[in-house]
Amino acid sequence: MMKPRHLFFSSLLAACCLFLSGCALQSSQPPATLYDLGPSSSMPSDRLLPDDMPTLVVFRVNASDWLNNTKMYYRLAHVNDQQTRFYTLSRWNESPPKQFRDRLKSRIVSAGGEIGGARAPRAGQLRLIVNIEDFSQYFTDDSHSEGRIALRVSVLGKDGLVAQKSFLHAVAASTPDAPGGTKALSVATDEVIAEILLWIVENYKKG
Repeated sequence: MMKPRHLFFSSLLAACCLFLSGCALQSSQPPATLYDLGPSSSMPSDRLLPDDMPTLVVFRVNASDWLNNTKMYYRLAHVNDQQTRFYTLSRWNESPPKQFRDRLKSRIVSAGGEIGGARAPRAGQLRLIVNIEDFSQYFTDDSHSEGRIALRVSVLGKDGLVAQKSFLHAVAASTPDAPGGTKALSVATDEVIAEILLWIVENYKKG
């Protein structure tokens, strides 16, 4: 019969072995590859904004709670399109809302506009609020996917809401994996921002 003291040391040794084996398994897993949207491509929105266009204030870019992190999400529509999954070895280097906000500001400047600080709009300014509802890779089968972005944009002036619209944009991925999804979402981001700016200009001209 094993004495209590021997039993204690045997249990302690077993626990240490389990801990060390767990650390070895974790250290053997390669680090996640980090991605961003890459350089901005030339778009039809370049120099789009008229000279008398009010200053655009990118006041806020919100996202659904599940998107406020650096995970790269995807859906398998042919299995269950209501289930979100994420890549374990691929991540964004910054959250989608932050990357979208930075790209939107860059696009406004390249389109000939001015961006103001995130304050209450003054006369001659328009404030933009973006709510991102989806920013993920969408698989229709094992070999085909697309980068899909769904969002809502609100434009506010000094006296309140000026216009509001929902956008859904998708771009086919060149490969059914994380790199392909990243490239597709980058293009989709540029294209949906071009649509947003065109819509803002149309509303401004109508007004």
